[in-house]
Amino acid sequence: MTWLRELFWNEDDRRVRALWRLILHTLALVLVAITLSIALELVGLGGSLGGLSAVGASMAAVVVGLATWLCTQALDRRELAELGLRLTPRWWLDLAVGFAIGAILMSAIFVVELGAGWLTIEGRYVGAAPGQAFALALVDPWLTFVAVAFYEELLSRGYHLRNLAEGLHFARLGPKLGPNLALILATLIAASVFGLMHAGNNNATLISSINVGLAGCMLALGLLWTGELALPIGLHLSWNFFQGNVFGFPVSGNPMEVRVFDVVQGGDPSITGGAFGPEAGLIGLAAMLAGAGLLALWVRLSRGELRLWRELAQPSGRG
Repeated sequence: MTWLRELFWNEDDRRVRALWRLILHTLALVLVAITLSIALELVGLGGSLGGLSAVGASMAAVVVGLATWLCTQALDRRELAELGLRLTPRWWLDLAVGFAIGAILMSAIFVVELGAGWLTIEGRYVGAAPGQAFALALVDPWLTFVAVAFYEELLSRGYHLRNLAEGLHFARLGPKLGPNLALILATLIAASVFGLMHAGNNNATLISSINVGLAGCMLALGLLWTGELALPIGLHLSWNFFQGNVFGFPVSGNPMEVRVFDVVQGGDPSITGGAFGPEAGLIGLAAMLAGAGLLALWVRLSRGELRLWRELAQPSGRG
């Protein structure tokens, strides 16, 4: 029965193997979501779990955060902070820089589309309730995208990519090639899952799912080059918020009710992304390439070097 034990258990790391950690983490997400849903029903808040709102996104963040914490303790045998949440002063600076990069990229998309005649601005400051200050109307979408950026990055780049990289760590290929190859493969797999997670969105297509996967690769660069989730979270947050609530584009197929600019999208959907949003078009791909360049520039300036964080592919558990 030794072979059966080795199939599930890594004796060197003294923990469950990576594949089973990922499967059990998915199961934990389901169980925590069901438990929280039942609890909300009992207190009269049924239906709060899920949905693109501050409450729904916050509940989803609780599910992902709690399930991931439980799995890091029981299965991974490491602290949650090791997934890229070491909240040092540098971490917060990276978060701010990531936010700035996302804002710059989406602003550039807006300016290019407006200059090319692909956008028509029909109004400004729309979506607030009667008598409500517009700034207050932005609070709910802001909190929504804060939660979305946190839980999607913790899930896709934090837990998925990290465990995939450890499971694919080909130590026999050498101290450099093994971890590097593992990180590349893990990034591609995690990004593919990230794309599939958005395949059921409104107006989604095969192209939009592929492009969202490529956006996942761009976001992963911040983790791969720093070992932290600060850059991905900041960039993810501002990309969504500026895309939907400032410039009025759909966010992954979801139109935003509250927006600074009320726009009508024109132009070729293969370029603009059409009803799904810029990330589904060539202009979104161009922004992703520019984002990769800006991330590389910041890491090079702030760290003095640009290298893959090979430690992500190596076990860091307590043993």
